[in-house]
Amino acid sequence: MLSSRARWTAVCLIVVCCLCASVLLVAQSTGGRILGRVADPTGAVLANVKVTATNEATGVSRDTETSDTGDYTFPEVPVGVYTFSFELTGFKKDLRHGVNLDVNQVITLNVIMQLGTAQEVVDVTSEALLVETSSTQLGTVVNDRAIVQLPLNERDTYQFLSLQPGVQSQVGADLYFGGSSTGSVSVNGGRGRANNFSVNGGDANDMFANLPTVQPSPDSVEEFRILTNGFDAEYGRNSGSVVNVVTKSGTNQLHGDLYEFHRNRPLNAKGYLDPVKEPFILNQFGATLGGPIKKDRTFFFGSYDGRRRVRGVSSGSVSVPTLAESAGDFSAGSAFTGGIGNPFVAQVLDGRPGCDAALGIPSVASLPADPNTGKIPWASVFPSNVIPSACQDPVASDLMNHYVTPYIPQATNGFLVTVLSEHDRQDQGTFRFDHRINDRQNFSA
Repeated sequence: MLSSRARWTAVCLIVVCCLCASVLLVAQSTGGRILGRVADPTGAVLANVKVTATNEATGVSRDTETSDTGDYTFPEVPVGVYTFSFELTGFKKDLRHGVNLDVNQVITLNVIMQLGTAQEVVDVTSEALLVETSSTQLGTVVNDRAIVQLPLNERDTYQFLSLQPGVQSQVGADLYFGGSSTGSVSVNGGRGRANNFSVNGGDANDMFANLPTVQPSPDSVEEFRILTNGFDAEYGRNSGSVVNVVTKSGTNQLHGDLYEFHRNRPLNAKGYLDPVKEPFILNQFGATLGGPIKKDRTFFFGSYDGRRRVRGVSSGSVSVPTLAESAGDFSAGSAFTGGIGNPFVAQVLDGRPGCDAALGIPSVASLPADPNTGKIPWASVFPSNVIPSACQDPVASDLMNHYVTPYIPQATNGFLVTVLSEHDRQDQGTFRFDHRINDRQNFSA
């Protein structure tokens, strides 16, 4: 038996190992980075300038100070629109509004502060587009406005990938595993399975097919970015592209929406060989709701998306038997040829209840074989070209009676074309929780 001290030591070691192992969990960045340099009108750098970044939607702020070289940086900043303030004794307070930060973007915001008192404010509400000069990543950002307002077939968010430079859609393959979209994409000539997908920094790849498994509904996506070249080493793993999706979070104002998209078949065309127009009914509906739990501190966002689809599937032109042949009566045709060369087949027929009695023989296995071929001729087993129902496989007979026989009267010259309905139902729910712990720590789930 272990002593209480030994047990306590073992428990401590297990806890330490678990904490160390947690560092190995892999996640990718979903935010951006903002950096810059602050100087006076002469170009001399300013140290100890208080720099505050405030999210205009949530009111959450964070601050830092410039270094001795006048530089400042905000790492891992959540996606959003920010207001920046720069404060230093002897200089006017400088405000910069509407600084839009996209996913994985690196913004350089340099500021020249003017001499004056703290009560004087330099308020800049618009300026030239910030150029990303601190990162070699090449990619395109697709924001929520484009996702919601542009037409999407069956609301497939990832269809935007094929609109980016260097991206070629591979029509015919599923873009996400188990989906029904137009196809996977080849980036800069790479393989369709060489892309890396993540949602909110978490891995969203199917390890078997290396295709995305998680596709949030369009109304729950804040924006996503496809990096096609020169992406940072934090991603790695794939040679094609990195697709980083960020879902929406709540703000200080309560927002939500309800939607439904409906499609049917009145304007669809009938297939050339199809006897009727293929049925097609598609309903996609859902709702979103997001807002504050505690203003400037705790937020929530939830969404639901449902899809109901009824789609006709054409069988194409298929050769079918006559009604008599579907019941096992082939007397209208020529005599059966060939024979039973495997004793197991004879045993199967003998094992079906009532088969031997219906044939009027002791057993199929007892019938004489053809001396030339060594096989029991089928003509000896079924001399009248009729296969009794007792000798038929019950599963095959049920399938024939259920799926084929009812449609035989519709056949033309022995060929039949049917259109059956395929029903598909999908439901997706998401919930996001964001909490500001303090000025330097945030929690998101």
